[in-house]
Amino acid sequence: MIQYIIQPGDNLYTIGIRFKTSVSALMQANHIADPNMIYPGQILNIPLPHTPTDDISRLPDIRQGSSGPFVLLLQSRLARLGYYKGSLDGIYSPTTEGSVKQFQASRNLQPTGQADMDTWKHLLDDTRGYPDAPPYHGDMLLSGLFMLLSVDKAVFAPGQPISFALTKINQSDQTIKLNYNTSQRYDFKLSYPSGRTLWRWSDDKSFTQVLGSVSLAPGQVVRYTEKFTLPPAAREGVYHVFGWNTAKQINHIKLHVMIRIEQEST
Repeated sequence: MIQYIIQPGDNLYTIGIRFKTSVSALMQANHIADPNMIYPGQILNIPLPHTPTDDISRLPDIRQGSSGPFVLLLQSRLARLGYYKGSLDGIYSPTTEGSVKQFQASRNLQPTGQADMDTWKHLLDDTRGYPDAPPYHGDMLLSGLFMLLSVDKAVFAPGQPISFALTKINQSDQTIKLNYNTSQRYDFKLSYPSGRTLWRWSDDKSFTQVLGSVSLAPGQVVRYTEKFTLPPAAREGVYHVFGWNTAKQINHIKLHVMIRIEQEST
């Protein structure tokens, strides 16, 4: 599920076409009784396929040059099977295309590098039962501004490093300007199962108290990465990872994924 902010002139039919879903699916996901009762500025939940039982016909053909949430879905499925080692950034790069070709060849499909219906079917069927894929959370925070939080894997042992990544993508055809109160542009936080903070990236940093702005051109991708090494005495359990952009327009929206910490088996 991702979120979209309704713009003037939008309706559920055109939004459904844009995200390859149906009006009825949008109404069900958002508890909408009357499809005409939507308004600009309303946050709409967009249902996306996530499991092998989803209707394959909802998945679009995508290829190099494509971008967006369906590319994220493709990359995450390929990563689960070990074919994709790049960033979960929603960009159908040559690396993504090469991974698709490898997967297609391994399944006796024509290695076109394009994710068509046959490729999707094999990919979704083959990723059944892979719960330890690298987790990610993506949201459309502003019109055209898609953000993604990801970590490098789902399960860690005490003492291991965790790699965090926060990616922002301008998927619109206009420049997006983000405004900041300080020189800080992003932040990450790792919390214990209880919710208490274990680590926050900005805690030992100092930032200039000066107004600033960042402009993202159409199609531009900006990626922030940091690492944190878990304490050797970290207890087992489900921990919470948060990442957010500190721009004034969106600093209240925190992306969230969960990871597990387990003792390494001997």
